[in-house]
Parts: sequence; structure tokens; C-alpha cells
Amino acid sequence: MQAEATTESAFVQVAALCPATRYVSSQPETLELPGQNYTPDYRVETLDGRTAVWEVKLEAKVPKHRTLFNLAARHLAARGEQFFVISEKSLRRRDQHHAVRLVLRYAKGHFEPAELAKVTQYLLAHPLGASIQQLITELNVARDLLFHLIATRVVTFAGAVSTASNSRLIHTDYREKNDALYLARWLGVSPWRTDL
Repeated sequence: MQAEATTESAFVQVAALCPATRYVSSQPETLELPGQNYTPDYRVETLDGRTAVWEVKLEAKVPKHRTLFNLAARHLAARGEQFFVISEKSLRRRDQHHAVRLVLRYAKGHFEPAELAKVTQYLLAHPLGASIQQLITELNVARDLLFHLIATRVVTFAGAVSTASNSRLIHTDYREKNDALYLARWLGVSPWRTDL
């Protein structure tokens, strides 16, 4: 049970840091499915107003719940919501949960407004972004300041979540516009596909 709780905590942290996320709600509702009721783990509302339902499950338990997940996916699709199942392996595949925990430590940091503006203006002028190392070198700013801007969702990762020096950052104004799918790609998963 502890492993599942840890996986859920990692999911919430990663989803909350995604710049497309507006709100994450836990156990949002109980679905009345044929022959059973089911309460999914989370509903994530994105900035475009769409919602998606997420189940966080240990990889070993996913096959046992395949029929239930198929029913839930069909039920939610009928009302226009996507259904996702994410496991601890998916969350840890790219080690993004560690990167997110590191970045979130800097959310409450205090930095000179001029230093923050320097990075923000640079990234607004460069839609394709710049690597962490490039920003540190060219702008003479601290890595901590960059992590603060990520944690406060002013800038974000252009690709996979990574604190490596070659990781590219962009201003959040330049993120993809299809927010529900952006979050899925950020987490490295696809919507649940039902068995035919």
C-alpha cells in the first residue's frame, strides 16, 4: 500500500508542475458502471477547460483491472473525457519524479526581480527556448533561479522533465495548446485503449 501512495504522491507533484494543469482533484466521483461502481484516483483539469480522469496503479496490478479500466474508459469517452492509467514504472521511467521534487524545493525562493525578468524576457524572445546551461552561461544566472521559475510555472521544460544541463527550457507562453494531451505527453503516457 505504501508503494501505491508514494506513486500517487509522485503523480500529483508531476501533474501539478505541468504548466497545462489548472487543478488536480482526488477521487473526484464514483462512476456507475455495468455491474459495479468505480472511483478513479484523480481528475485533472487543464487550462483549456478540458478534464481527464487518471488512475494511478502499480504496474503489477494493471492486468487484474483491465476489464474495469475498459468500462471506465468507455463510460468517460461517452461524455467527452479521456481516461489514463499511469504506473510507478511510467512515472519513474524518465526519472522525472526526482527532477520534479528537486525543482519544487525552489518554489518559495526569493530572487531579484531584475534577474527573474532577465530570464523571462530572454525566453520570450526565443520561442524555441534555451538549455539550462546556456541560460546560466549567457545570462549569468543561478540554476536555483531557473528552478524557481519552473516551480512557479513561468518557464517549463521543452521536452521531458529533466534537470540536466542540456535540458531545454521555454516560456510557458510557448507550450503546446492542446493541454489535455500535453499533460499526457509530459507524463509519457497515452490515453487508455479499450480492448475491442
